Amino acid sequence: MQTLLASFDSSFLRSRFPSHNHIKSSTSLPNCHKTSCSMRQQNPKILVKSWPTLSLSLFGSGFLLGPLLDGIHSRVELAVYQNGAIDIGSLHTNIWVPPMLGLFYCTVGLLQLFLDERDSSNPREGSLEKTALSFVALVLFLELSAELYKGGVAANIEAYILFAAAEFLWFSLDRTWFGFALASVVGLVCPLAEIPLMKYFHLWYYPQANIEIFGQGLVTWTLTCYFVYTPFLINLSRWLKSVIAASDTKDQSA
Repeated sequence: MQTLLASFDSSFLRSRFPSHNHIKSSTSLPNCHKTSCSMRQQNPKILVKSWPTLSLSLFGSGFLLGPLLDGIHSRVELAVYQNGAIDIGSLHTNIWVPPMLGLFYCTVGLLQLFLDERDSSNPREGSLEKTALSFVALVLFLELSAELYKGGVAANIEAYILFAAAEFLWFSLDRTWFGFALASVVGLVCPLAEIPLMKYFHLWYYPQANIEIFGQGLVTWTLTCYFVYTPFLINLSRWLKSVIAASDTKDQSA
């Protein structure tokens, strides 16, 4: 009987007064939760803190890289430059092209990063591999469009080919409806944005335009080039953000 009472007393005491180890382990969980919450709360601050560096990096990429990619089309005289036209070796361009493409890179890249921050439930990390792959795909697509144009392929036939190729690249590189929507918006808005630059500032024109909007000639399939440009800018902006964030973390830990 005494044994039963002793057993009952010890179990009763343990239930009423938990051990120190049990209290420590149970109270450590909220601390971990608070730590993870604080880390998640710091993530949005990455873009707020680093947007000047990101903007400069994206603008610089467009300023330097953009005219080289644009030269693929100017080589076959898809667009003929007028006011401000310059030749740098075999590159035919315009003095306004580098800053405009820098602004293009910066606008689309920052927009994508802002939308990524809003959709924190599905974080997407950038990588050098994805960026390089999308860049190679963009170069090949621009080369294909230039060769078809140079070969005298009818504009409607070239449009069908390039639309199909653009869909294939989207499916291979992105495969998200959000990416498709953003690329479609960029593909529609950017050719329209060229109209005042050509009409009022006479920076360039399309000698073989096959459609006229607001009295200005355009080439219909150029919107596919902007469409394919978008996945590259998405991956580039995400990769630059990850590089800058890693550098800031390293500096803080040093």
